[in-house]
Amino acid sequence: MTPRDTFALIAGLGASEIIGRTAQHLRRLGPVPTPFGLSAPVYRARLGEAHFLLLPRYGDPGEEVAAPWVNYRANMYALREYGVSRVLAWEDAVAVNFSLAMGQYVLPNDFLDDTRGRESSFYKGTALGGMRHHPLFCEETKAAAESVLRMHQTPYQSHGTYLCRQGPHRESPAEVRWLRSLGGDLAGMALAPEVYLARELEMCYVPLCCIVDYAEGVKQRGPEAEAMMDDFLSGAQEDAVELARGQLLTLAAALSRSVLDERTCPCAKGLERYREAGLLKGEDWRQWIGKP
Repeated sequence: MTPRDTFALIAGLGASEIIGRTAQHLRRLGPVPTPFGLSAPVYRARLGEAHFLLLPRYGDPGEEVAAPWVNYRANMYALREYGVSRVLAWEDAVAVNFSLAMGQYVLPNDFLDDTRGRESSFYKGTALGGMRHHPLFCEETKAAAESVLRMHQTPYQSHGTYLCRQGPHRESPAEVRWLRSLGGDLAGMALAPEVYLARELEMCYVPLCCIVDYAEGVKQRGPEAEAMMDDFLSGAQEDAVELARGQLLTLAAALSRSVLDERTCPCAKGLERYREAGLLKGEDWRQWIGKP
């Protein structure tokens, strides 16, 4: 572990392509044993002077699992074990808002959780974990991410309400109308409980979403089209998505260089009231966590 391991990128769909394309910059450290089972594999990435960790959320190429069955607790525990304090979470998302374009980056500023049955806390069976989530995403790290996107002249939207669905099935047109009525702009299946778990370990967490498809009913599909991106999007739209994915490691490297180890955001003291109440078991974060 090095001081530069304080930053990590969680890669979502398309991670196998990213790993294959940039294998010369990656060293596989392997899954991490945790009280919650094995994590997804952790890689150390090095691009020029940038060093950071990469975790493919769904597992190694050829061994991926769908979003409902990801071991989120093991993944976040593993990153904390490596000393990570800041996380950029990549997520392919579908557009609910008509104005979002394919391949566009979105940094959500709000969140709706529609998942069911996922373990969403490390502190099961304890008095800990009742945290406020405003702001939910780290504003300090988000500001750094925006600076990097501007530096690379990458178009992005700095706001939007993300709705996390249970999956693995895609949304129905009626569900999309419901999402829109709630004020949802984009939807995916992975950010919950990931963000809650990151905050429970006092890590800064910011999602970077890429619009890779339209939610059902947002755009009219032809009768011959299947409900998959490659059967519906135009060549130009597919190119935009591929370009956005291709930039991911470069953006993460730039962000890892721009964020400071010293944090002044509330994320670093998310459990402060429990410390003050004497409910935390010492300074070792591993002792805070209840039994799985």
